[in-house]
Amino acid sequence: PIAWVVSNVRPSARPGMPPPASGFRLFRKQVVQLYATLRVGQWDWYLVGPNQWIEQRAVSRLNVNPPPQGVSGRWIQVDLYEQTLAAYEGDRLVYATLISSGLDEWPTRPGLFHVYARLYADRMRGAYRSDGSDYYFLEAVPWVMYFDGARALHGEDWHDGPGFRRPHGRVNLAPPHARWISGW
Repeated sequence: PIAWVVSNVRPSARPGMPPPASGFRLFRKQVVQLYATLRVGQWDWYLVGPNQWIEQRAVSRLNVNPPPQGVSGRWIQVDLYEQTLAAYEGDRLVYATLISSGLDEWPTRPGLFHVYARLYADRMRGAYRSDGSDYYFLEAVPWVMYFDGARALHGEDWHDGPGFRRPHGRVNLAPPHARWISGW
């Protein structure tokens, strides 16, 4: 299995131990291989190299799964816990990246959906709170793929939050990843 580092971190020599004050560091968005998993307290710790353990909260792990029942051909898995997206052709993983899904107040709904519209770019605006304090207006959101009403997979360049939940129920991807998924 692989994971993306979501917070700059120094690996610990043993799971559950504090990291050294200086030395080797893993950086945000770096891809690491997970060689072993050990539970310490309420968190998993992952072995990413010789004597290099990092806590689960510092990474987004890619969980590879078979297609849901009744799904064949191309399909996309969005992992709302790990904040990852995986694209498959049947059982074969063909692409994966970090995402940002909706916050608790404006969640990305779990479920099985079809992309019903693909646009090169689209204007997105709206508010969910009755006082309009969460109003947003985005003129040209790139690589938009609507799948659940106004919820969409799309490119974003207004925050650097992949791996963490951010938007109003949508699934944000870095523009190069959204472009690949949209063209696929």
